[in-house]
Amino acid sequence: MKIQLAKTKISFDYDGTLSTTKGKELAAEKIATGHDVWIITARMKEDNNNAVYTTAERLGIPRSRIKFTNGQDKWKWMQRYDIDIHYDNNIDQVNLINERTLTRAILFT
Repeated sequence: MKIQLAKTKISFDYDGTLSTTKGKELAAEKIATGHDVWIITARMKEDNNNAVYTTAERLGIPRSRIKFTNGQDKWKWMQRYDIDIHYDNNIDQVNLINERTLTRAILFT
């Protein structure tokens, strides 16, 4: 009998993280190994986010897994969507997420 392991929910910040070649490659690797990949960005939802949507489409990330915090700290979204791991290039966000949630935030450099 094959045991199904729970998928890990992994999120990426967009600007400075998923917008980079290294970020896209990391996200593609996570998707290829069966993880649920999300985009959680501090961008404003009503702004022009064509780059975010295009990147998500190319990687195969559904629009339902793209979340805009509208400038708010991301830790609340980590809790709301039960994110296991989050990659971000903002040390302040990484620290807040690690201090206030069970999500493992990783500084993306």
